[in-house]
Amino acid sequence: GLDAENAVTVIKLLKKLSMEQHVASMVIIHQPNPKVFDLFDRLILLSKGRCMFSGYCHNLSTFYETNYDEALPLGTSIADDLIAKATSFEKASRSEPVYRGELLLDSQSCDTAPNESSASDMGTLVPPSALWKIYVVFQRNLTNHYIRNIANMGARLASYGALAVIVGIIFWKIGDPDSDRGLTYKEADLVVRTNVFLMNISYLLPFATIPVFVGDKKFLAAESALGLYSPWMYGTTQVFLEFAFVTLASTLEACIVIPMCGISNPTVSAWVSFLTTLSTLIVSGLVGSTMILAFSIILPTQDMAFLVGSTVSTISLVLSGGFLPFSEMNSLPFSLQWLSPVKYSLQSVLIAQLKGTSAEAVLQLAGYDAPPTVTENLLVLGAVFVFFSLVTGVAMARVKEAR
Repeated sequence: GLDAENAVTVIKLLKKLSMEQHVASMVIIHQPNPKVFDLFDRLILLSKGRCMFSGYCHNLSTFYETNYDEALPLGTSIADDLIAKATSFEKASRSEPVYRGELLLDSQSCDTAPNESSASDMGTLVPPSALWKIYVVFQRNLTNHYIRNIANMGARLASYGALAVIVGIIFWKIGDPDSDRGLTYKEADLVVRTNVFLMNISYLLPFATIPVFVGDKKFLAAESALGLYSPWMYGTTQVFLEFAFVTLASTLEACIVIPMCGISNPTVSAWVSFLTTLSTLIVSGLVGSTMILAFSIILPTQDMAFLVGSTVSTISLVLSGGFLPFSEMNSLPFSLQWLSPVKYSLQSVLIAQLKGTSAEAVLQLAGYDAPPTVTENLLVLGAVFVFFSLVTGVAMARVKEAR
């Protein structure tokens, strides 16, 4: 606790910041001294979970006159007198106060409408729409996780860029044989390895967001008791923000890797080949982020989210066919390949880059043609995204604050 002088200093600073930034500050205080109390604009007085007063402090005189038939105390601390009245109100278990700050109510009947003159003075209180609530949650997440945390976002973008450069250096121009003969089987196999590295970036780098998602879960748990925002609003805004970030990061990655490695399809225009590969990277990154979000919300701790998420991602990478072609897999891993989202991401980029070229036979020989088109693979990834989004929504609805 603070001493009286520092308490006044802190409240003055909060009020100054609130006025400068045009934001509201809510302070929970049990024994404010008169100097602190004079700085408050609005007051909510609670007793045993019931609201005795909620409104502007200048309406306290009406509160005293209407409910207690007495004037606002001047010689004593108003705060101490209000706390005493809240205590006596609790012990007496009396009916609700006639005046609670905003409207004059008839204490004898719950069916009686609010006093018309008071209601006209206050105006009609319209609850905020769902669209406005989504905007508030979106703006808050954007500000807290991206704008104010620009260092973290910059570090994530730098990681995508640096890894793309490393992949480009290792697999320099492997997709460009510098002749018209097309790719050999060995060169096509190197294209596969290049794209396996890209899938590692799409599915493993989202682990950096686990602390953000776990922090959001704690915040959601603290707010859930108030019922201000529905859980789906948190999930929707976070997924949208991650989609925007993944689009930016994947674009950076594609702009570096594709020209450095020469992994484009010469049978279509360069832009079509680039955008097809980019769309797969974006969808894959979004699926990876949504998987991590789901594990962060479902599991109780950050460590467990990392452990389970890394295990699932590693198994998905193993079953993707990038390390061992499907045609060479044993029956058990072959039957489990369909559960790996990485499989569909890898197949999508390989089909985009090798379809119609001299190395197209690699797709069939290695088993990278089920499903056989980019669109079908992206649709499967879309279904995986919807599944994990629904799981996240259900888990968010069940989040409770642990006390």
